[in-house]
Amino acid sequence: MYFWNTKSLSEDIKNSKLTDNDWKNYYLAGLILLTLSMYIIALSPRENITSVLVEAILMIGILIFGVSVTFNTHKASSNTVASYISKMTALGFPLTIKFIALSFVGGVVIGVSEATGLSPGLAQEWFIVVLTVTVQALFFWRLNTHFQSINT
Repeated sequence: MYFWNTKSLSEDIKNSKLTDNDWKNYYLAGLILLTLSMYIIALSPRENITSVLVEAILMIGILIFGVSVTFNTHKASSNTVASYISKMTALGFPLTIKFIALSFVGGVVIGVSEATGLSPGLAQEWFIVVLTVTVQALFFWRLNTHFQSINT
């Protein structure tokens, strides 16, 4: 199971090297990350409702666009819908690990700016929106890149 190396995972998917148990493990790992993220977010609730609403609308738009693009890329090699979901789940796990690491960098920037008084709380709320939306867009971009790699 790959925790970081999405290129090798793409190659293994392309060459049909993943077992049914591997697919299950990626799904399970993704669910664990999702569950943990809900609890981590609950530790520091957001105060600016407007920024949360803007973020939610942008995230839904990116989800719709990202899933549509990656699905069309997947279908270009005439694969089944079920294999799309499996591949998306497997590739999504190490990509999520990478973007969590990237998000920690953003969190450090927010923490330093807060500790030094360089930015007011409102600016930090909007920085979180930009960071979250950017990570979501990058996630689908990288996912689509790996689907293209699998198709060749």
